[in-house]
Amino acid sequence: MTAKNQVYDVLAIGISAVDDILMVAHYPPQGVKTPVLTTSRHGGGLACTAIAAAATLGGKTAFVGRLGDDGLSIYIRDILEKRGVDISHIVGDSTGQPYHSRIIIDQSTGERTIFYDERHFKPVQADDIPMRLLESSAVVLLDYIGGPESIDLVRKARKAHRPVVIDMEGRPAQAGPLLDEVDHLVVSDEFARWCSGQSSPGASCDALARTRRAATVVTAGAAGCWWTDRPDRPAVHVPAFAVRVVDTNGCGDTFHGAYALAIARNLSIAGAVLFASACAALKASGAGGGWNALPTASGVVELLRQTPGANDAQRDVMSMLQQMQAQSAGADHAGKQSRAL
Repeated sequence: MTAKNQVYDVLAIGISAVDDILMVAHYPPQGVKTPVLTTSRHGGGLACTAIAAAATLGGKTAFVGRLGDDGLSIYIRDILEKRGVDISHIVGDSTGQPYHSRIIIDQSTGERTIFYDERHFKPVQADDIPMRLLESSAVVLLDYIGGPESIDLVRKARKAHRPVVIDMEGRPAQAGPLLDEVDHLVVSDEFARWCSGQSSPGASCDALARTRRAATVVTAGAAGCWWTDRPDRPAVHVPAFAVRVVDTNGCGDTFHGAYALAIARNLSIAGAVLFASACAALKASGAGGGWNALPTASGVVELLRQTPGANDAQRDVMSMLQQMQAQSAGADHAGKQSRAL
């Protein structure tokens, strides 16, 4: 694909959610009454949060989901559009809605417990995605919780010769066939251990990488992440950035969005993992909750400048961010000139 033909850095297809968040001082034991400190509503969902993160970082992005005209669907459309995500490809379906999640956050640890309602969620099918839309995107980002539609979407993206970044959750019975199909497998330690049968994130990463794939990445929160780009390279450990954790909700999705954006901008795997790790750390430490805590390019630059021991990956990330900031400044200047005319 030439730059002339490319419209999006990242096209995300998958789950959107509306998250109603309750903050408590400590998560209570069973049968105990606990006062709520604060409540708020935010956007959520694996692919939806990931693409919001990529857009907040300065990427050119689009999201596809199956949504209706109910209040939850309208809310998702509005907040995505405010982030600069192209929502024109969302599939209209009067029976479709986002997930509706109620999330309890333990203020003392930042950990969260999610209660989700998926009864009205309708997945996107491969036939809903025009080939020209896939071809207009540098990277396709998918989430996967089970179902044949995800496999069909991956195969269609591969026919369009677009790399696929995928996130998997739970214990879906059909996960196996996808492992040999995706280009970038980025999964949590919990999923990796279950899928590989290994007892550590590094060993899980090595086991899952025993196939032809551009990269395998296993994330483990405060323990950092592990990655490899070929079966004969032992998994490389990247320590997590040291930050004060406020809220871990959405950190994994932020990692995916940042990683996909870095791949779209031709960063190395090492650079993409470092960038995504920094973004996830900033999300965990961010104030405001939900998407209000999504990281910005300038925030990542500042975090990396405070990190000692610059290496090639860090220099590559800084170069990418400086280029993106310059492009953003150029676009803002052009917009101001256009409005002046």
